[in-house]
Amino acid sequence: MVDIMFTNRGPAILGYRLLHAAVDRLSDPASVLELGQSNGFAQDPVENILRTNAFQTPLGGVPHIALYPTVSRINHACKPNAYTRFMPETLQVSIGAAKAIQPGEEITISYITLGDPTPTRAQKLQQWGFTCSCALCTAPAHEREASDARRRQIETLRDDAVRAFQAGRPYQALRFTRQVVGLLPAEELFPLYSEQYENMARIFYVLRDMENAEKYANMSLGVLREQGYLEYGDGESRKGELERLWARFEEEEGGRY
Repeated sequence: MVDIMFTNRGPAILGYRLLHAAVDRLSDPASVLELGQSNGFAQDPVENILRTNAFQTPLGGVPHIALYPTVSRINHACKPNAYTRFMPETLQVSIGAAKAIQPGEEITISYITLGDPTPTRAQKLQQWGFTCSCALCTAPAHEREASDARRRQIETLRDDAVRAFQAGRPYQALRFTRQVVGLLPAEELFPLYSEQYENMARIFYVLRDMENAEKYANMSLGVLREQGYLEYGDGESRKGELERLWARFEEEEGGRY
């Protein structure tokens, strides 16, 4: 794991020497050196491997890139059946199933942000040097166009909901957010459910509808548990999770509503 701007923190040659020294100290340097290289901006082979295969993640508020050789060998799909989850407390990464995976079925993850339409995905994937041939990208034109339309609508509605909420129109924000949730299943955007349920909990919280606020907060936390970001704790720990969420909502929204 390295600071994403490591080549700008001092002489570039020193940064490259440190990278090579780090690889040499690994128990199995070949597990890293055998990874693909397709980044056109890298000035060094190890940097190329990092920028081609590593995952971007913040650490202490600073953007870093982290390389996990086994995970880096998992292929990309724009509607993947799995996802990566990074645990900053332990610097570990694991893979979770986004849906049922059949025996013998290839495990895939997304190298880019989920939910983008076809042209945006193709542009972002250029840094890996391949043209995606997943089931979504090779679907019949009418299916891709319908998917792209839904994804653009999701993006628009998410932005509309944020603007409405910030402008003091919580009921309008709630309506937009409900529409987003209704569109997610068709695009299999399971990771976005937690965000949207939390947004609904936040809206009901500022409306002081605590019954619905708690309902959607629990739904959001439930998704995070399914994804492995939270433990399946007892009643007391779950109560603590809600109290921390209310405290955050109060801190962030108390002066506005």
